[in-house]
Amino acid sequence: MNKFICTKQYRQFEEFCKACHRDRYIGLCYGAAGVGKTESARHYTKWYQIESYRDVNGLLNTGVKPKMHVGKLNTILYTPSVLKPVRDMIKEIRHAQREFSLFKERYIYGDEIPDHAREENRNFTDLVIIDEVERLRHQGLEHLRELYDNGEANFIFIGMPGIDKMLARFPQLYSRIGFIHNFKKLDTTEVKFILQYHLSKLNIDIKDDSFTDQEVMAAIIMSTGGNFRLINRLIKQSLRIMKVNYMTTITKEIIDAARSCLLIGEVN
Repeated sequence: MNKFICTKQYRQFEEFCKACHRDRYIGLCYGAAGVGKTESARHYTKWYQIESYRDVNGLLNTGVKPKMHVGKLNTILYTPSVLKPVRDMIKEIRHAQREFSLFKERYIYGDEIPDHAREENRNFTDLVIIDEVERLRHQGLEHLRELYDNGEANFIFIGMPGIDKMLARFPQLYSRIGFIHNFKKLDTTEVKFILQYHLSKLNIDIKDDSFTDQEVMAAIIMSTGGNFRLINRLIKQSLRIMKVNYMTTITKEIIDAARSCLLIGEVN
C-alpha cells in the first residue's frame, strides 16, 4: 500500500495548509497516531520526491535542474530531534529553507542563474511544517515564534490530540495560531475504497455481492477503526499469511490471524 490516495481528510489538510500560507497565520493540526498526518504532510511537500535528490551525505543536489515540478512548491517538512539543542534546530530549519530555495531557483532558471536572482537571494520557503511538535519545550517554541515574528517563516504544527491545550499555556505563541485542523480517521466508505483499490492491484477482487468479501471488510474496519497505519499493517500481515499458505483468496479467518500477530490494542 505505497501509492498515496487523496482522501477527504487529505483534501481538508491541503486546504488548511493553503489557508495558513495565504493568510500567514500559524496553523495547528492534531490527530491520533496513525491517521495519516505525517504522510499527508509528506505528500503535500513532495517530500519523497525531493529526498531522492539528496546525495550520500544527505545534501540536496542544487547544482542541476531537477526533473520534478517544483514551481508551485513553497513548503518544507521538518521533524525536530529530542537530542539536539534549540540552536541546532534553528540552524537546521534555516539551512533547509536555504537549501530548498536554491533547489527551486535551479528549477526556475536552469543552468544559468541570472545575477539579479543571485543578488536577490530570495527565500522560496514560505511555510515550514513542524511534525511531532510535542517534542519541543518552551524555549524551542519561543524561538519558532521569533522566526515567525521576524518574517523568516510561517509554521504549521502537527501533533497528537491535546497539543492545543499544551500550546495554550504559551499565550504569546497561541495567539498567533489562526487555523486549527482536526485530522480524523477514515470513514467506512473510504476504508472500503482504499482496500478495493490496493487489493485489486494484487489481483484480489472485493465484490459487493460476496458475503465472504463483505465479512473481510467488516473485520478490517472493526479491527482498525479506520486508522490508516493499522490498515496498512493488517493488510501487509494478511498478504504474508496468504503467501506462506499458498492462498489466493482473503478471508475473515486470515484477517483474524493477521490481527493476532500484531500489537494493535484497543480501537476506538
